[in-house]
Amino acid sequence: MLAVVYIFLLLLLVDLVRMFDRLIKFVPVSVKNNLRTPFFIACFVVLFALAVLTYGTYNAQNPIITRYDFSIDKKASYLNRLRIVMVSDIHYGLIVDSIRIRKMVDLINGLQPDLILIGGDISEGTIHQQDALQLLKSLSQLKSKYGVFAVPGNHDRWSRDETVVRLFDEAGVNVLRDQWAKVADSLYIIGRDNPSTHGGSGGRKELEEIMRGVDSSLPLILLDHQPLELETAQQNQIDLQFSGHTHEGQIFPGNIITNLIYELDWGYMKKDHYHLIVSSGYGTWGPPVRIGTHSEIVCTTINFRP
Repeated sequence: MLAVVYIFLLLLLVDLVRMFDRLIKFVPVSVKNNLRTPFFIACFVVLFALAVLTYGTYNAQNPIITRYDFSIDKKASYLNRLRIVMVSDIHYGLIVDSIRIRKMVDLINGLQPDLILIGGDISEGTIHQQDALQLLKSLSQLKSKYGVFAVPGNHDRWSRDETVVRLFDEAGVNVLRDQWAKVADSLYIIGRDNPSTHGGSGGRKELEEIMRGVDSSLPLILLDHQPLELETAQQNQIDLQFSGHTHEGQIFPGNIITNLIYELDWGYMKKDHYHLIVSSGYGTWGPPVRIGTHSEIVCTTINFRP
């Protein structure tokens, strides 16, 4: 189906070239009058579409490491620097299988993180206990100084199953659903539940309510699957927010659409004290292809006030 879409777009481009040629006559007459020209165009269109899809498949299966390095103007107890590795939109299932999960774990461990965050859409929909155990066997191998924290995404229907959530916790993956955790007595991780798991944004708690008991003089790191309610995060003195969900459109021209929907659909943004990082994700949804975007793991180094 995706190949058909790209073939259609290329044929549309050919028609546009013909239309402009009628106006400014830039295509050589020898090309236009050659009886083999339609055949060569058809071959080019099909081969180009296949080449793009082949590249997109390879690109989706070979993630890059995206690095950020910046300062937060707060003291974090005895910590001067913190390396956070964040991964989102894993979509464990038929496409992103155990082999790719193990590859992801090896890549993350190779970055020697102090803290690991998982930004939602860990699985592709409902996950049964046996599948969860297979996934968690790999995730339990994640190594960091201060632990692994995760929030659910819109695909994580397992997050309503307390038995499965308990399995995640037992494997060392602390699932935060409208909860916070104090890390190394130096900073806070605040994890928001995903609104779609409740059927609307009103189902999850307000950020101000979640943050009761939090000492805002320490660095505040928010983990929220979708990059929404950014002003709310700023108003509640969040210093750094990690999000995913967008896939950065995953397949061109999808990135044009996500760029219109979200204030930031991928990358890094800073507003006053507030930093936002949106990841394009590790896995894929739908076609196992990435064109115009990358699968990624985010590695962020934060420097605190000494």
